[in-house]
Amino acid sequence: EEAARGPVDCGLKTSILGPVKSHVRAAAQQLGCRFGEPTMHGVAGRAGTSDHPRGLAVDFMVDRATGDALAACALENMEALGVKYVIWEQAINHGNGWTPMEDRGGATANHFDHVHISFDGRGGGGPVRGC
Repeated sequence: EEAARGPVDCGLKTSILGPVKSHVRAAAQQLGCRFGEPTMHGVAGRAGTSDHPRGLAVDFMVDRATGDALAACALENMEALGVKYVIWEQAINHGNGWTPMEDRGGATANHFDHVHISFDGRGGGGPVRGC
């Protein structure tokens, strides 16, 4: 059983994420291993109110099919992983359905080439289930 094995560890290097919170690193490890070890971005300067500078967000650079599956998996496991919200394809989901977002001007700004996952500060890092 998965719970007995603990979180998935495929050897994915999460050091590239910078000083993200430990539960964010654990979630990135699990999701990254499950979804083809995509390029990931963690702590970075961002304009506006991003969770990246605080170590509470990860971007997963993916194609559409992978992004659809990864976003769905993160939302299915919100409580276990401590997910606050997911942004994908110019829409945001806080766990209660997708809401369209304003056009920010390009594929990356509008999250068409990556899934953004923001995490709350209370923790998480539990095992991913069902995806």
